[in-house]
Amino acid sequence: IDLQSDSDKISEIISTVIEPKTVSLNESLSKGIKIDLNDRIAFVKHLFGNSDEDYNRVLNQLITYDSFEEAQNFIEDMVKPDYNSWEGKEDYSQRFIEIIEKKFD
Repeated sequence: IDLQSDSDKISEIISTVIEPKTVSLNESLSKGIKIDLNDRIAFVKHLFGNSDEDYNRVLNQLITYDSFEEAQNFIEDMVKPDYNSWEGKEDYSQRFIEIIEKKFD
């Protein structure tokens, strides 16, 4: 029995398992939510109180969900209450939700 050889094999297996998978830019973008510039400007202004930071934070959270239901619950329970439930912004709200829903189709 060659213990050194076995130890090297185990180390190689462990480093392969632990090594993080690199994700190409295309892969990460394909999982994202595609929002054109005009919509982005409107959403930041009307839904997120002119805060690009808040808008980006919410979008980054939304792309982590596996289902539209999870994303919608997050918007209803965590996002909208911070912005007066988007009252009077129904057109923008509906458009935002529709774009988010497309990610999960």
